Amino acid sequence: MTLNSLSEIANSASDRAHHISQSIAWYSKALRSNEEFRQVFTTLVGSLAESETTLNGSAPHARRQIHFVAVGKSGGVAQLAANMFVSVGVLARYLHPGEAFHGDLGAVCENDTVVCISNQGSTSEILQLLPKLRERLCRIFAITSRPDSPLAKGCDYTLPLAPFDEACPLQQAPITSTVSSLALCQLLVAASIEHREFAISLYARNHPGGSIGKRIYVKVSDVMVNQSELPLAQKSNTFTECVSMLTKHAMSVLLVEDKQKLAGIISEKDIRVAMEKFGPQAFNTVASELMNPSPITIEGDMLAIDALKLMKDRLRPLNFLPIVDSQRNIVGLLRLHDLVNAGIVS
Repeated sequence: MTLNSLSEIANSASDRAHHISQSIAWYSKALRSNEEFRQVFTTLVGSLAESETTLNGSAPHARRQIHFVAVGKSGGVAQLAANMFVSVGVLARYLHPGEAFHGDLGAVCENDTVVCISNQGSTSEILQLLPKLRERLCRIFAITSRPDSPLAKGCDYTLPLAPFDEACPLQQAPITSTVSSLALCQLLVAASIEHREFAISLYARNHPGGSIGKRIYVKVSDVMVNQSELPLAQKSNTFTECVSMLTKHAMSVLLVEDKQKLAGIISEKDIRVAMEKFGPQAFNTVASELMNPSPITIEGDMLAIDALKLMKDRLRPLNFLPIVDSQRNIVGLLRLHDLVNAGIVS
């Protein structure tokens, strides 16, 4: 047996990439010029809309569910499709046909939508399940490369996969069909978002730990140093007392208060400036002489991402921002460090 050169292997991989990309491009043409394909595609998108989760008080609910049924490599596609739809507000489930016969069929309700994915359309486990789905009056879609297959004939609608051979040297591994079916499911996800006008705020609500959720929901008050932990100084505190407080709190800044209102701030830079300006006499100064009386401030209900932008978009970026209320009462302190720890990025 002769091993092919690595150069030949790379060329073959390039050819396969082109082959797979052509199979995905087939959907572009079919969605514009194949009326039957367009009709089934949009019908399925409409069914997805009927399975949209909405908020009723604090509990999500949906009128119907959508179940993705498949085994083997197609099962992996079905699971990813279900997860994608859940993340964009569609009540979707992955239903393994074998497990369905051992209790999981109980998740399927009357008038639910079922999408069966099988490249050849002859998967026995799925075919055996079809009568049970019919009993529940489900609307059943087939995604398959064989419109004349038993699966296609047993479903209400057939959405054909791109008609391309497998990009496998053995012509056996479902390389092209797996990518093609996944691409079709992703097109359905995008179409569902567009059709339902699914707002980014709702998407963020489903992804509170992700960057989008943090951009929309995390406020300054969620990540700030609270009032009880603040390094506070009085206007009459001496230079030495201010240095001691800066050292003790290790926050690089003191908030100078006057009857609970913000009078100014003293940063480590202000200490250095005072020593350069006053020399040894700096030790005779008090906080009111050291402080910046007009610092940039924000309020706690400001979005953290907007606060980060305010801190960064300056000739000299800020490392902290005092937080005050509408009466200039001291509320907290926001540090760049806090935003980084919270995973806020711009």
